[in-house]
Amino acid sequence: MPGMFALMLHSHIPYCRKSGVWPAGEEWLFEAMHETYIPLLTALRALHYDGIRPRVMVGLVPILMEQLADAYMRDRFCGYMEDKIRRARQDARRFFEDPGRRRVATYWLERYEAAYLSYTHDFYCDILGTLKWLQDEGVVEVLTSAATHGFLPLLETDGAVRAQVRLGVETYKKYFGKAPRGFWLPECAYRPQVWSERDQRMRPAIDEWLAEQGIEYFFVEHVGITRAQWIENRGREDRPSTNRGYRLASGVAVFGRNEATGKQVWSPEQGYPGDPHYLEFHRKDEESGLRYWRVTGADEKMIYDPQAAALRVESHARHFVDLVKGLIDEAGSEVPDPVIVAPYDCELFGHWWHEGVDWLERVYRLLALEPGVECRSLGDYLDRCRDGLSTIGMAESTWGLNSDFTVWLNPEHGWIWPYINSCAREMEEVLARGEPRDERTRRILAQAGRELLLMQGSDWPFLLFTTQAKEYANQRFHHHHQRFRKLIWAAHDLGDHARLPENELAQMEDIDNPWSELDYAYFKRHSF
Repeated sequence: MPGMFALMLHSHIPYCRKSGVWPAGEEWLFEAMHETYIPLLTALRALHYDGIRPRVMVGLVPILMEQLADAYMRDRFCGYMEDKIRRARQDARRFFEDPGRRRVATYWLERYEAAYLSYTHDFYCDILGTLKWLQDEGVVEVLTSAATHGFLPLLETDGAVRAQVRLGVETYKKYFGKAPRGFWLPECAYRPQVWSERDQRMRPAIDEWLAEQGIEYFFVEHVGITRAQWIENRGREDRPSTNRGYRLASGVAVFGRNEATGKQVWSPEQGYPGDPHYLEFHRKDEESGLRYWRVTGADEKMIYDPQAAALRVESHARHFVDLVKGLIDEAGSEVPDPVIVAPYDCELFGHWWHEGVDWLERVYRLLALEPGVECRSLGDYLDRCRDGLSTIGMAESTWGLNSDFTVWLNPEHGWIWPYINSCAREMEEVLARGEPRDERTRRILAQAGRELLLMQGSDWPFLLFTTQAKEYANQRFHHHHQRFRKLIWAAHDLGDHARLPENELAQMEDIDNPWSELDYAYFKRHSF
């Protein structure tokens, strides 16, 4: 029986609506849309029309779903694309006497126009709707995640964990018309049951909250599997392996990232994106902002050549297919029904690695010719292999530095967690007083819930750690915290409207407005 190849693309952009434009803010989403999401959907449609169903898993964080569906952000994206087209046209004229740059400017113009045409005419300005159609056609399997990509292991109240997971599932249902099967743990951050000194009890493992919401499977870093302990070894394996899935005590299945396939994309030494023929991400033209150079190591970088890059795409796609075939052959000698699980950040393809979407499409066209490899989602894998899964117990892990919580909890920015967790507890206390009596109270509590969710996003400690947008992350976190504090202050004395004038509440609702129908009850105290 052929082995399986399961590709997962985790899509996430933090909430940036009306919170800056460039270098941090709304253009995060617009760049991802035109460089990654639109090319990816175009490639998937082309595969589908050619009779190829790659069964790629595409994970969407609910806060990204909300932004992609937002009318304001859609309109802003159209203006962004029109500006890109204008800049490329100007550059084509500006570089009339420079054949190399003129060719690249023309290349950009054609790509921008094609992407904008696809968005408006093929996708009807509806990326989520297009992805739903691809799922309904059996081309992809769409997964959900925690509502705002909250780092779940560091949330100290069960209610906070449950709210992130439950809202992730409900948002998926709203846009895709059914329940999700798979779930992407933000940062692949997992923890088992843990003792709470505050509550004097064992808190449920993260997977138990997934099980409560009907989730069937999720992912961890490879060490989450390879360091796991047996509970029931049905396959009589020497040790757990990332070449197959396992069951946890909750009944949810878990899969580990394959290291070898990951290195071919992520490794600075081995990764394909570092090839000198590919587009240089970090250097832009000072006037137009367009990229004209390739990844040559010299200080004076060479002009990009799309045709030469396309040849490298072909070579790298063939190399990757050979790698997958070899891994399946090797794994098949050790475990039945081997599966190679390859999860990546979706935005790597097309955005960070310009040629990445072309590479993905070429990989799937080549794999379609390989009788020894089946391209399947992990939902497909469970449909075939669920009854034979062994059961394991796992320790803490992430796919970040050191495979632990280093990136999100360290002395430099660990100060944010007492803020987050105290706010979650105070929200529970306010809600424990009883049901709101009027519409204004419901609005205040719902907006407090939005600010709490946005405060919990793992992006803020990540950016503080990497220092990529440190000041922006610091400001964004404090803005959400300050709005939450003002809302809770008003909730403590709802009769005193001076605590939160109507114009301030309306302004908060206008800026931070995901989940327009958010139910404040999501944030009530909850435990098993």
